[in-house]
Amino acid sequence: MTEEKNTNNNGNDNENLEDIVVEEEGIPADLQLKKLREKLKKCMAEKEEYLAGWQRAKADFINARNEEKENRTELLKFANEEIIEDILPVLDSFDLAFNNENWQKLDKIWQEGIKLIYNKFIDTLKKHGIEKIETINKKFNPEEHESLGEIEIEDSPRGEAGKNKEGVVLEEIRKGYKIHNKLLRPAQVRVGKTK
Repeated sequence: MTEEKNTNNNGNDNENLEDIVVEEEGIPADLQLKKLREKLKKCMAEKEEYLAGWQRAKADFINARNEEKENRTELLKFANEEIIEDILPVLDSFDLAFNNENWQKLDKIWQEGIKLIYNKFIDTLKKHGIEKIETINKKFNPEEHESLGEIEIEDSPRGEAGKNKEGVVLEEIRKGYKIHNKLLRPAQVRVGKTK
């Protein structure tokens, strides 16, 4: 004959195991209790395993979300790169205008107005991570400069002047630019070379 002890636990997991022991014919209650404790131990181990798996999955999800956010931010930084490359010839036109002999003949008020527009344009580009590559009197750097030729330089009697300008950019033909420290366009230059 089977006998069951009932308790009203309302979902309470802390109930005493002896209260739910079912005495089966021929199986002593202490043996049944031992089996239930083993079953509970197994359930607790599974619970810990599932909890650990869930926590790992949650951490992986958070890491993936953060990585995706970083990738999106990085993508947005360089998303305008193509547009900026199309704008660079406009900057080149400003440079050509400033170096043209007719620039000096232009009314000073017009010169100041055009320079103001140019400076605002440059400031806007800087705000978006675009910077001009410095060239003149800088050591030639093939990662930033594109050499279009050399300028022969004379040695001083002691040879000092030539050494100081050897391998140094002496003329900038076209400005180069970077976007967030990534090369957008190399500067075209001429480099000093001793005779």
